[in-house]
Amino acid sequence: MKIIFYNVSDVEKTYIDQWAQDNDVEVKTLAERIDDNNIALTRDYDGVVFYPGSAFLTDEHLYAQLAQNGIRQISVKSTGYDNINLNFAKKYHLTITNVPNYSPESVAHFTVMSILMLLRHIPIYLDHQKHADRKAFVGKELTDVTIGIYGSGRLGGLVAKTLKFMGARVLIHSRTVKPELEQLGIENVDFDRLLMMSDVISIHVPLNDQTHHLFDFDHLKLMKDDAFLVNTARGSIIDTPALIEHLQQGKFSGIALDALEKEDIFELKNNPYYQALMQFDNVFITPHIAYFTTAAVRDITTMALDNARDVILNGESENSVFN
Repeated sequence: MKIIFYNVSDVEKTYIDQWAQDNDVEVKTLAERIDDNNIALTRDYDGVVFYPGSAFLTDEHLYAQLAQNGIRQISVKSTGYDNINLNFAKKYHLTITNVPNYSPESVAHFTVMSILMLLRHIPIYLDHQKHADRKAFVGKELTDVTIGIYGSGRLGGLVAKTLKFMGARVLIHSRTVKPELEQLGIENVDFDRLLMMSDVISIHVPLNDQTHHLFDFDHLKLMKDDAFLVNTARGSIIDTPALIEHLQQGKFSGIALDALEKEDIFELKNNPYYQALMQFDNVFITPHIAYFTTAAVRDITTMALDNARDVILNGESENSVFN
């Protein structure tokens, strides 16, 4: 068995090499993202692992090429698989797998850190560190705010519990009942109420047709004028031009974004949304690193390889999202 693994970082390669040794499987690693220029390499392999760029939403040829090269699966090395065109995958009989359960603490802890930084106006002090008066911006404590968690799955639920234990009042919006959270006094409210009642909103849902630009101008308008907004999920859940318009009107005390629209197309500092948002000193943007810890990278790479191996050997994986 041979597997090819695209867009591999130096940190990932260590765990990939260890997995290959433990499983007696040849794994070729490439730093480059899979595209028309290198997809032909898959012809010599039984399976493929990569993070799909936006081209995989629209370019049917990529799926046809994989199928023609004898590939029968795509192991996506992330939880989100929103860049996979499931219609093309079905047409070319490609099984899609993802990594649903890597270290939730990585993103959860990063989210809590981001919330605390916003409440204490750290992004503004970092921006104005040479001339900001130390008492120019008074902070808020967790015990004084209501935090709304949009999406309370494994990750969002952990954020909710952590913040509750730290003393915040926490609300969630979830389509399903969450007894373990309700027992802690965490109330499940409808979406509009979540927006209107929360001092901080934190987003923890996948990107799909229902959540794309869900945080549009009208929904953002429902939030308190001095609210804080944190997004460690997917950039396109927020309608970024609408967010910029609200910021121009003086809304929001602070914004923390670890995901940004068009991040698959532009390097961060060349992203026009980044350039527009960084004009506001209360906006804090990080380059999609909330998940990036040694524990999470280990879990992601090994599970992605497990998924590819299982589909090659058995035709299915417990982490199949489309078969």
